[in-house]
Amino acid sequence: MQSMKKALKDYFTFSSRERTGMLVLLMLIILAITANFWLRYFPASQKEYDYTAFNREMDLFRSSLSRVEAVPDIRGQETDPSGIRPFPFDPNTATVSEMVRLGVAKSIAIRIQTYRTKGGRFKKKEDLLKIYGFDTAIYTVLSPYVNILDENEQHHPHVNDPSKHGQAIQHYRIEINSSDSSGLNRLEGIGPVLASRIMKYRGLLGGYYSVDQLTEVYGISDSLYNAIKEHVYIDPLLVSKISINKAGEAQLSKHPYIGRYTAKAILSYRKSAGTISGIEELVYNKIITGENKKKIEAYLDFSRE
Repeated sequence: MQSMKKALKDYFTFSSRERTGMLVLLMLIILAITANFWLRYFPASQKEYDYTAFNREMDLFRSSLSRVEAVPDIRGQETDPSGIRPFPFDPNTATVSEMVRLGVAKSIAIRIQTYRTKGGRFKKKEDLLKIYGFDTAIYTVLSPYVNILDENEQHHPHVNDPSKHGQAIQHYRIEINSSDSSGLNRLEGIGPVLASRIMKYRGLLGGYYSVDQLTEVYGISDSLYNAIKEHVYIDPLLVSKISINKAGEAQLSKHPYIGRYTAKAILSYRKSAGTISGIEELVYNKIITGENKKKIEAYLDFSRE
């Protein structure tokens, strides 16, 4: 009996270290229960963020998407994800370079040109898909821009004379160095924007000396130029020329065919030579190239007075 009591005493008796450990464990349990109770009934306050600006931006973004979906023709004027920037064209007259700019593979563009050379003609835009190898994805992008003119319209561009509505179609020619915006707007395919660009470039040049210079106006494609070239002409007497022996750097520099560096070279040479007698003198001294000789000469006056 005595031995059993001793055994029980030894079993239920704790050392000083064990009692300390039990006390610490008890305290941790009490802290855990208290913390759980506190967080359940008194949750920590969270920082509030102001999403007003973000929501406003999202509303504007959604609104812009709605406008784009509602006006598909505006969406078509933007740059296509594939990198194509479409413009109106007639597959019966578009050049190889124009078709390549539209995203058509050069080999397919040449195939289209060969088809036309052999007498082939596109009567509707779907006929493009009959060309072997024509990419259907490209066709989907370009189809809204296909503008096939009637065969008679291609050979005889015209406008209606507003003063004789309902009467026979009148042929016309416009002098582009003196015509205003309303006159230029009469040309097939030339709207207010292109008319403004034609006049602005005319002012920079000092007038056009050749109808071919219209191809330098941004937005006038080869096919559009071919459609209007028979209806415009040039009066060379209306071209303003620059006095090469008197003009300063600013006047020479602003001309599209000269520019700042060539203007400086001209003035430097003129200072040493005294006067410049002709365009060949500038070519010989490598101030201008032979390629630019003709178009620059049209705008220079070499008189010494």
